Amino acid sequence: MPLPSLPAPPLGLLQLGLLQLGAPQAWLDAVSPRALLVGAVRIAIIIGLAALLLALVRRGTARWIASVEGLPSTHPKRQRAVTLGTLLRSVAGYAVWGVAGIMVLSEVGLDIGALLATAGVAGLAIGFGAQTLVKDVISGVFLLFDDLLHVGDLVTIGGHTGTVEEIGVRLIKLRKFDGELVMIPAGEVRTFGNKSVDWARAVVPVGLSYNQDVDAIIPVIEEVVNAWADENADILLEEAPQVQGLMDFGDSSVTARVSVRVVPGEQYAAERELRTRLKRVFDERGIDIPFPQRTMHIIERTEPPPRTPAPDPPPSSGRD
Repeated sequence: MPLPSLPAPPLGLLQLGLLQLGAPQAWLDAVSPRALLVGAVRIAIIIGLAALLLALVRRGTARWIASVEGLPSTHPKRQRAVTLGTLLRSVAGYAVWGVAGIMVLSEVGLDIGALLATAGVAGLAIGFGAQTLVKDVISGVFLLFDDLLHVGDLVTIGGHTGTVEEIGVRLIKLRKFDGELVMIPAGEVRTFGNKSVDWARAVVPVGLSYNQDVDAIIPVIEEVVNAWADENADILLEEAPQVQGLMDFGDSSVTARVSVRVVPGEQYAAERELRTRLKRVFDERGIDIPFPQRTMHIIERTEPPPRTPAPDPPPSSGRD
């Protein structure tokens, strides 16, 4: 009993084209306008779905960015939305068109198995070569998601202290006080300090002379800092500054200390203003600001008198 014949698998457009080049009459027998139309429709559907998906991604990210446009340009929510929205559109474009291209090649009859294997090996090689870049990008994305750094924050990263001007997916731009712009790859941000989170503390050491009455000077310091606090209540995060008494015995002075919690970013201006006011009041009330003093012990040594050389022995007479 003869075995039933199985239907031949459908031919892709590329295979049909090669068949046409080799044997036109056989191609005409194997292909039909309907098969060409079906293949073209499938390819059009793939391209259309890819374009539709990308349009949805663009529309979603545009709405996300538009929802934070009313915020200042340095606001963390706006910055995060703009950066991640741009990154999402870029990644979606590469991914969607890459998958769509593979599906189209499959429709035209190309064996994509070898193509995928080649792409996998090439991707592995590129990954090894660009592992630092990949590390920076991944670290930058996590920094944005964790919401640890914001534009305008005063931070210390890798020994550099400055204000954050821009946070990207790969780089962080830090402006130092002298104007230098430092580019720091996100992958190198391991440990950093942020002086702009929650609160900051203004600390002012006050040197006092050893020969003055400290008990009489401490109330003067309290008077000055309390007057400053009354005029700057909008930046204070506690009721009143603290005059913490004597904190250290130095070579030429004893040191009292003033501390107060303020809004982040205001600590340096507060320290300058407190020092200025203390200096003025000290000058008005005759309170000495100590300066370096040294006690020198001079030891005088009396040199011994010079030694008298011994007399020469008498000359020999030559007799035994």
